[in-house]
Amino acid sequence: MLDAPGPWGTGPFNLTQGYSSIQNIQAIINKDPFSSTWITQQEERTPLVVLEANRQYWDPSRGPKVSRVVFKNDLSKEDALRLCMTTEGQVDIVTQVKPENAKKVRTSEYAKLVHVDGNKVFVGLFNRFKRDVDFSDDNLRLAFNLAIERETIIQKGFYGYAKSVPALTPQWAVDFPEGLTARGCHANRARNLLKSSGWRQGRKLKVATTIEFQHIATIIASQIQDTLQIGVEVTIYNYHDNLKLRRMLAEKKFVPTWDILLIRSSALFLEGTPAFFHREFFGSDGALRVGPKNEEFDQLFNKMVAQTDQSKLISVAKEIDRYAFKESLGLFICSPQDLYAVNRHVNFLPYRTTFELADTNVTDSHWSRGFQEGNK
Repeated sequence: MLDAPGPWGTGPFNLTQGYSSIQNIQAIINKDPFSSTWITQQEERTPLVVLEANRQYWDPSRGPKVSRVVFKNDLSKEDALRLCMTTEGQVDIVTQVKPENAKKVRTSEYAKLVHVDGNKVFVGLFNRFKRDVDFSDDNLRLAFNLAIERETIIQKGFYGYAKSVPALTPQWAVDFPEGLTARGCHANRARNLLKSSGWRQGRKLKVATTIEFQHIATIIASQIQDTLQIGVEVTIYNYHDNLKLRRMLAEKKFVPTWDILLIRSSALFLEGTPAFFHREFFGSDGALRVGPKNEEFDQLFNKMVAQTDQSKLISVAKEIDRYAFKESLGLFICSPQDLYAVNRHVNFLPYRTTFELADTNVTDSHWSRGFQEGNK
């Protein structure tokens, strides 16, 4: 984030107008050894943020290939998408398109849909702090993993724009364990495991998520209810409640009331995936760990971070994902894709890990070409 324009950095663009900044609060995870996380409270952006091409960029073969980029932060997501789909010269790229809007983009006269397998996972976190349910029992965790039909969740909840994952590492990552496949739905085995775990008759499962995933949570709750033949309650957190939730999860001072939290997480990685996802969910310093420390996991993770050889690090990273799968540490569901609405005359190359424009270029039919001609 930059809070003032100027020739900062050595990237393909320079910030020449406006700024984009965030306000964070610190949440303490552990006091000894100390660990903490930063939770974003507010994002501050000027109505326009302008980037100009850095002609001294060290890799001209890569870019930049456009002279100017304008971020229009004064538009709502809905207005930005509408303008991209129905006009020329207003909005060329819209990020974070919702899966339910993908069909409208695909059939638009002015825009096209671009999607890529990204660095996100959608997972259910078992509340191992709970005292009336023993989620430290791997059979209970496995029961819920065998109670859902992932492909149905992907098709009905994400409209097809997601990939199932066996555990947390996406299949495109270099440290994805070969031969590992996502579990299917096995109703009889799931019910037997639930019964053997001592699930109290009549006790309802309590599922929570944020308002963004309300529809998906309803699908998952319905599947669990039908497969395991138990009642399921769903709690929805709004945006402001979500900030409180993140802090409660990080600080671990209170025991949440829910049993499973459905949550999406993203990271910047090409390898060493457990340093982002697995550690955050299950590690001793994980901001999203919901339960006592897992010594076996921490030993594996410490083994990975001690590696100085890349091939050995990748090997241990695969071992960690296999361990998470074997132990059913989470309710593993899918890896959502990143969706973009893009003007039909813009050649946009999506990155898996971040939003990049260095490789982006426009055709001779793009509206800006006519604008340039008219000002000669």
